[in-house]
Amino acid sequence: MRTDLNAYIARSPTADMADSAGFADLLRRHVDDDGPAIPSKDVANSLAVALGEIRTAAAPETAGGGSEPAIGWATPAMDTAPISMVITGPAYEDNPVWYANDAFESLTGYAESDVLGENLRCLQGPETAAEPVATLREATEIWAAAITELQNYRVDGTAFDSRVAIAPIPDETGTISNWVGFQEPVEKAIDTSSP
Repeated sequence: MRTDLNAYIARSPTADMADSAGFADLLRRHVDDDGPAIPSKDVANSLAVALGEIRTAAAPETAGGGSEPAIGWATPAMDTAPISMVITGPAYEDNPVWYANDAFESLTGYAESDVLGENLRCLQGPETAAEPVATLREATEIWAAAITELQNYRVDGTAFDSRVAIAPIPDETGTISNWVGFQEPVEKAIDTSSP
């Protein structure tokens, strides 16, 4: 978890707080509902557009990438979102993680610094099914949102089932340079039908 919030906020002093508040309100509206926090691709796309607006309002030098895979336009609303969230870099560079929020750290046990520059395949393990991974890969290849469930692994090696939603983040010109990924744990029903 981040220990010095004021220093972190100072990383993105030009981010428009109205855009950040809009993102927080949109996310909270869905997290507070019953059911999945990101119930559809439309919701994932709406959140990605809101993140694009935050990025556009920030100074250009905070965009991230290059030799230091990190963004400087993250806001407190992103950091404290009640769902695991990551921002990755461009697909043509294997989608390296540029940002991970506090909920991601809590869910997976990985600190943001552990995953910066890495592909989220680091969460996969021996029981991760190929089909949902292929769904996510195809989405990044065709620049489309996707939602799937798969088994991931925490830093300590314990498996957990999760629902993953991804969407491309457009800039003011519609160009896609980042992706957002949301992840929430799901409970699998236990089959009690057999004696």
